[in-house]
Amino acid sequence: MAKNTSRSGIDWSEIKKKREEVKKTYPSVFKVPLAYGTKKKLIGGILKGEGGHVLDVGGGDRFAEGLCEKGAVYRSMDVDRSRFHDYYSLDDIRESFDAVLLLDVIEHLTLEEGAELLRSCNGLLNPGGRLVVTVPNNSHPTAFTGDCTHVTSYRYHDLGGLLLSSGFAGLEIFRCCAKRKLKDRALALLLMPALRFLDIDFATGILIVSKK
Repeated sequence: MAKNTSRSGIDWSEIKKKREEVKKTYPSVFKVPLAYGTKKKLIGGILKGEGGHVLDVGGGDRFAEGLCEKGAVYRSMDVDRSRFHDYYSLDDIRESFDAVLLLDVIEHLTLEEGAELLRSCNGLLNPGGRLVVTVPNNSHPTAFTGDCTHVTSYRYHDLGGLLLSSGFAGLEIFRCCAKRKLKDRALALLLMPALRFLDIDFATGILIVSKK
């Protein structure tokens, strides 16, 4: 039987199969564990102990450089030439990395472009290297729709399936939420049955760590 593959090289059947694998581990978004803290705090925790080469794709203001361990080699890549970056195209990179960061980037691309980017990141990683991806949680009412530059909305299992089909493994998935006051957490707990019924989540982001 011929594969259901698009002209862009995406194997839709494979992605669907991998997406179902993710759902076996995390049957719903509410089964995905919560990680409380700012993005800087969460990424800093992931990079703790990472003393190798780190590539920040879509590096922006290069804030992740300050989160790297002492002795780590940080490189940033971004298409924005108004800011300093080590690279302005993935095609120019000739070194390999122990960790690649893709923080709030892939949702700004089409699905085909995102899949190609993930494959490129896989090729830049050393064996056993980690890819760290964050995207808006589309179960949150405004996390995705609140930015007009967002292009592709990913549910946690959609992105997980895309990662698995791009050669990554060992996925760890988290819902990201800023630390809230006790009264806000109590209110969310009280409203949880209604939120689950409506498939509405208060966590604004999804974070996935995977390995090559």
